[in-house]
Amino acid sequence: MRFNRSGFTLIEVLVAVVLIDVGLLALVAGSAVLVRRAAEVRARSTALRAATNRIQLLGAQPCAAAAGSTGPSRGLREDWSVVLQANDVREVLDRVTFTAGGDTRAVVLRTRLPC
Repeated sequence: MRFNRSGFTLIEVLVAVVLIDVGLLALVAGSAVLVRRAAEVRARSTALRAATNRIQLLGAQPCAAAAGSTGPSRGLREDWSVVLQANDVREVLDRVTFTAGGDTRAVVLRTRLPC
């Protein structure tokens, strides 16, 4: 006697559920990495913008040696310096330190400008 059964066995259903679960977990893990990277890029962009603004500000000032820093504000710490070089050139350096994902990172901009 033959039985004609249609449908899935219990093992087939369990394998399908496990595969779907693994796929969903991979999607969630990938999303977490993307969110972390987006926050890091946002912090780096803010630090770069602050360093660019400081370089422009120091470049607009008269030629004189100077140095300074700002305390942590908005999660950024900034240190800058202007060093006079030979041939009426000044070297402007700005370093912005920020925290992203629990790590401390820095953006450093250095340029030479005529006096």
